[in-house]
Amino acid sequence: MKPARFYCDSIKEGQVQLKPDEAHHLANVLRLATGERVELFDGKGTLAQAVIKDISGKSVTLHVKQTYKNPARTSGRIIIAASIPKAQRFDWLITKCTELGVDHIAAVIFERTVKLAKSISTSERYNKLLIAAAKQCGRIFLPKMTGPADLQQTLSLLKSDYPNSQLIFGSFSEKAKPVVQLSTSGKDTIAFIGPEGGLTHEEKDMLKSAGASEVRLTDTTLRIETAAIAFAAILCARRDGAT
Repeated sequence: MKPARFYCDSIKEGQVQLKPDEAHHLANVLRLATGERVELFDGKGTLAQAVIKDISGKSVTLHVKQTYKNPARTSGRIIIAASIPKAQRFDWLITKCTELGVDHIAAVIFERTVKLAKSISTSERYNKLLIAAAKQCGRIFLPKMTGPADLQQTLSLLKSDYPNSQLIFGSFSEKAKPVVQLSTSGKDTIAFIGPEGGLTHEEKDMLKSAGASEVRLTDTTLRIETAAIAFAAILCARRDGAT
């Protein structure tokens, strides 16, 4: 049986302590005991084999035996730049994009995005969702998470981080070709998903001026999270199936 995996943001050989959430998961949810083997990952490519040395109250101490550093992907990265939907639907989007293998999730505030109150706890919750999803699906790297920012700021950031990427956005235009026909050729791909009220003419022009191409997912109008998952599934499956 494969050992349980836990997140540890600072992995080194020798003794390490888990953060409270991970310690609770190990001791109270999975009910593991001292002497059992576990895996650790730091979300940045490091995977380690460790043994539980001590469980005391809310504290868990591990002894790290071996560490392995995996190289980060430098091409074929999938970036989902999506409008923030209402309620908890963005949580679902984050979880499923992580499971599918998206490399970067950017929260975008379009003109018609539902205005949300800013909260420090929101970013903390997003990070917990990324970690939980990565543990569930066996990912070693956590997706990068940025935003919320407006479209112009997002474009500037993403084009700087991924200078040779291809940009796409969903459209019902006759000029839009099916996304399944899109040629990625190992390039980074940034998919923009607008709000349910649609992109404004100015936003479409801004995307086109940045070099974005119109693509079609389906003949039906999709909710934000559905479109994001569809883009993520198609783009990640094509990338991973080609390697």
